[in-house]
Amino acid sequence: MPELASLTAADIARLAGVTRATVSNWRRRHADFPAPSGGTDASPAYDRAEIEAWLAARGALPELSPGERLWRAVLDAAVETDLGEAVTSAALAVSGTSAGPQGRRARGARVAVAAAATDAATAVGQDEALALLIEKYAEGAGVSVTPAPVAGLMAALADPGEGVVLDPACGTGEILAAALDRGAVRACAQEFDAALARLAEIRLDSGRWQAEAAVYAGDSLTDDAYKNLEADAVVCHPPFASRDWPQEELVGDARWEYGIPPKAESELAWVQHALTHLRPGGRAVLLMPPAVASRPSGRRIRTELLRRGALRAVASLPPGAARPSHIPLQVWVLERPQGSGPSDPLVLVADLAEPQVLAGAAGTGTKAGWSQVQHTLLEAWRLFSGGATEADSAETAEGSAGAWRIMRVIDLLDETVDLTPARHVSAGGIGKSPSQTSETVKRLRAQLHTALATLEGRAPGTGWMPRKGEGKWRTLTVAELARSGLVALHRAQGPAAASNSLLSGAPPADTRPVLTSADVRAGSAPSGAVPREAVQEGWVTISAGDVIIPAGLDELTRAQVATGEHDGAILGEGLHLIRPDLARMDPWFLGGVLSARQNARQASYGTASMRVDARRLAVPHLSLDEQRLYGEAFREVSDFGVSLRDLAGLGGELAELLGASLADGALMPSKRR
Repeated sequence: MPELASLTAADIARLAGVTRATVSNWRRRHADFPAPSGGTDASPAYDRAEIEAWLAARGALPELSPGERLWRAVLDAAVETDLGEAVTSAALAVSGTSAGPQGRRARGARVAVAAAATDAATAVGQDEALALLIEKYAEGAGVSVTPAPVAGLMAALADPGEGVVLDPACGTGEILAAALDRGAVRACAQEFDAALARLAEIRLDSGRWQAEAAVYAGDSLTDDAYKNLEADAVVCHPPFASRDWPQEELVGDARWEYGIPPKAESELAWVQHALTHLRPGGRAVLLMPPAVASRPSGRRIRTELLRRGALRAVASLPPGAARPSHIPLQVWVLERPQGSGPSDPLVLVADLAEPQVLAGAAGTGTKAGWSQVQHTLLEAWRLFSGGATEADSAETAEGSAGAWRIMRVIDLLDETVDLTPARHVSAGGIGKSPSQTSETVKRLRAQLHTALATLEGRAPGTGWMPRKGEGKWRTLTVAELARSGLVALHRAQGPAAASNSLLSGAPPADTRPVLTSADVRAGSAPSGAVPREAVQEGWVTISAGDVIIPAGLDELTRAQVATGEHDGAILGEGLHLIRPDLARMDPWFLGGVLSARQNARQASYGTASMRVDARRLAVPHLSLDEQRLYGEAFREVSDFGVSLRDLAGLGGELAELLGASLADGALMPSKRR
């Protein structure tokens, strides 16, 4: 049965914006409350249509967002067809394409979702509506979607130029989209899931790029749709730890030039498949689980990849960069050797898994953002591919706190051939002498003492008193404020990959800054950038005084009040912008009440992926003078939180460096008296 065809009590509570206790009360007090349609005695399930009708009759059914209405229409259509056909029909309707799957069932599904698709495309934009469909379907299919920043990093490393790029396991097409953003003129793809392949093709053929794109359905390992293709670049986020790939059928395959992949090493099959489809000198970039770098069963293939100069770089990304979020996934960069290959090959190893490795450039001690990870890796790759040697890496890595190094392949060919970057890159800093390390410790300690002195006596809340009266605030929703002209509500229409243009090191001169969801959660300045000529008419420009909140609900959800450093930046995807009438509403008051976790929770919707409906957020109805009083207090709390986060980052960096320096012998403790 499609998702949401039945609801649990918790689902009903989220749908109606009430607590589970309220739902239990409804069941006891109202004889006409729908009877369970399934589930268990402990966790009954209810028919969604019956529950929605019951809630609507009592005015307790909140208005769904256009995107949520679209997905509901898809699920309804899937009852008559199947989810793949229904979501494909919806995607075609969103994109304005009339062609698509034929047959009575598919035509019926297109009719069922057309109105909802048109509404969603009009309300949130074609790209956003299509992205929602792809995300929802991929989530249900168990496909790991490559996050846009990771996809952008991979495309930048692959650097296809105006060439042909192939993704043999394209999933949602995210990496190919990033490659097209960088100028590729032809995108070739294959995807095992037929509906996902169609969705990716619709996405890549949306008219956003003037490029040729084709996506075939099928298994690239057993039924390669591009047998004779030699691409300029191959990008791939292959399925991890696949145990059912037909290794026995492919034992004699000509692609296994570097060794037959063991049954437990499906990822190494994808590596060799990628190399097969490269022109000589072409480059492949794959996202890999960390175990591939060290499994004993893959030792022989890793050895051959290194010896022949095919494996050029291995870099660990921070946990959370992509799913599974608890492990540091790796990026492998490979090149198809020209001729016999180099006589003494080199390889770049980069350990970016620890946030403290990449401290803020200004020495603030704050943990590095994703843009710093990108910048460090791409700067290291630029130097390495430009001819830097092992001897150069100690000096050049100094600026990035020893996060990478260049190694001779011969030094990696031991009994394990373990390529895990953390084994070869010291977080304490490669090339730093004990005296240099000591100077760094002194600098960090001085900064820590200064930060502590600055915070002393500045904790907010002094003199705050209980509010008079016991009643709750009278509140208005953001939707009601918008109807009154007190605020204007905007939802980001793009850009789809806000920080991709930072991937070439320093941002190009002729760019516009982009505020990303990560920036809002960190309370930082815009870290993204897009070329000025790529800015589209529908994108939202931020002004000082705007209040920005993430559309997704998590433990870090907070509102950010735009200041001068945000002025003129573009609102990145996944963000809401609320623009108050500054003559009638204080932005810091508005940002403070919208940051309250309970406010975001009551305005959330969804199942596996919770989203915030900004229109349902509640705002106390106060005079402007009262707003300014509270706004000043909210600003004081916000500044205090920023200072605490900076202090925590600085302290963590110092603790990490001290521990590493003791462990590797760079520093010795003083004798106790």
